[in-house]
Amino acid sequence: MKKLIVAAAFALVSASPALASHYDITFHGTQRPAGHHRSLAVAKAASASCFTQTGTSPEDAPTQAYKDCMNAQGFRWIATKLLKDPPAKHEASGIPAGHFIDSDTGMLCRNSGGAAISVPPPNNMTVRYTSKHGLNCTRTGAMSICSNL
Repeated sequence: MKKLIVAAAFALVSASPALASHYDITFHGTQRPAGHHRSLAVAKAASASCFTQTGTSPEDAPTQAYKDCMNAQGFRWIATKLLKDPPAKHEASGIPAGHFIDSDTGMLCRNSGGAAISVPPPNNMTVRYTSKHGLNCTRTGAMSICSNL
């Protein structure tokens, strides 16, 4: 007989971008009210309650007290994995304060009241963007090259 396991995975994301990782904690729901698995919302509520009761932090690896609390609420600990977060997207470097890159043209722009003034980026700046026609483009200075490759 194939046993159906409901694993409540809690991606507890670290608040600090410097850590660039989070814990993925997997539990097995041991209680079956009326023969049905409990919802993920119930598991998340139990998790939040256990973090509060044990004084532990979601940013840290689960403690034995946290695991015991979850077990008392009908969720048996299975595994904990430390996962690396994908790299964060960074703002393009070299853009002067108050300016932005137009995502349709790759031009360097600044707001001037009700209009934006756009100029080609400096020759030492390369901008990659997608044109309004869906082509991948690269702009360096006044030269823009687009390709569907």
